[in-house]
Amino acid sequence: MTDGYDRPVIGIAGTLDAPPQSTPFSDIRRDITNEAYTRSIRLAGGVPVLLTVPCEEPIVGIEEFVSLCDGILFPGGYDIDPSYYGQRRHELLGPTDVVTDRFQFALYHAARIRRTPILGICRGCQVINVAQGGTLWQDQSLRPVEGTRIEHRQYAHPTEGCHQAFLEPGSQVASLFPGPHLLVNSLHHQQLDEIGTGLAVSARSEDGGVEAIESIDDGRWTVGIQWHPEAMMMRNDMMLPIFLQFVLQAKNRGRTSYGH
Repeated sequence: MTDGYDRPVIGIAGTLDAPPQSTPFSDIRRDITNEAYTRSIRLAGGVPVLLTVPCEEPIVGIEEFVSLCDGILFPGGYDIDPSYYGQRRHELLGPTDVVTDRFQFALYHAARIRRTPILGICRGCQVINVAQGGTLWQDQSLRPVEGTRIEHRQYAHPTEGCHQAFLEPGSQVASLFPGPHLLVNSLHHQQLDEIGTGLAVSARSEDGGVEAIESIDDGRWTVGIQWHPEAMMMRNDMMLPIFLQFVLQAKNRGRTSYGH
C-alpha cells in the first residue's frame, strides 16, 4: 500500500540465479534483481521492494506479496520453460528455472485478480503473454521473416539503442512518446509468437518482431516491453515515461484500494 509520503510500493519479482564464483556459499543460489530496475522505479517516484522466490511447494506467501504492493514489475531473466505454452524444448532454448517460473506465474495471476498494475520487461513481457495463453518462438531464428532479419542479441552495448520500435497508434505505449517510433536496445533471443487472450501488440521492430504488448479488454493496466528500458535509463531518461506511467497507475490503484 502507499506509505505516508504517498509513494507507491512496487514489487519486483525475484529471480533465482547461480552464486558467483567468489562466494564460499557455492551451493546457495542468489535471489536477485539489479540496480537498473530499482533506480528506474525510484526515479519515477516509487518504492522498489524485492519479492523473493518461495522454494516451497505448494507456494506460500503470494497473497501477502500482492497485498503489500501497489504495482508489480516482472524483470528480465532466464527463458521460460516451454511446457508452460505447450511445446517441447528446442535445442536452441536457453537456460530455464522451473522454481522461478512457478513463482512468477502464480504471482502474475494473483496480481491480475487484484487488478494490480503490471509492467513486464523482456522475460517479463513473455511471462505476461504466456500467462494469458500466448506462445513464444524459442529462438528468434525460428520466426519466419520477410526481408532483412534484425539481430536482437545486442549484448555489447546494453544501454544503447540499436533498432527502431514502431508504435501502434492509439496504444498506451504510443501515448507515452512524442513520435511514431523510438530507438530501443535489444537483449533477447526469444520472441513473442501467438499473442495471449486480452492482449494487443503495441510496438513492433523493423523486421516485424513484437516489441510491446498491453491489455485491451478489462481495464487492468498490464504492459509488456520486450526491450530493456531500465538499462537505457542508466544512460539517459528517454525511457522514463514508461516508469512514470507505471508508478502513476500504481499510485492511483493504491488510493482506490486503500482509501488514500
